[in-house]
Amino acid sequence: VVFLMAVGRLRVLCDRLKTLAGYPGHTAVGIVERAGCPDQRTVVGTIDTIADVAEEHDVRPPSTIVVGEVVRALLADAMESGDGVEKEFAGLVTSCVAASAETE
Repeated sequence: VVFLMAVGRLRVLCDRLKTLAGYPGHTAVGIVERAGCPDQRTVVGTIDTIADVAEEHDVRPPSTIVVGEVVRALLADAMESGDGVEKEFAGLVTSCVAASAETE
């Protein structure tokens, strides 16, 4: 599931995903901030943790929220180990800044 421009309502969105849509709290969630820009950043957590992680890392619009196991595929290279989504996605933050600096 993908949500556009919903980062300001993230906590409510996560509550509704659990209560109304039946998603388990350990479901992976990724937020791609400033997608496609040189300063793109990805913040990852679970439905239970992502609102706090996003607040901690001051995630702002424009951001795209991705919910579900596809988040694992998006970040497979960044996570070489881990035995559970909670452990793997404990506030993982990736950035394109370092990658773009290497190509200059």
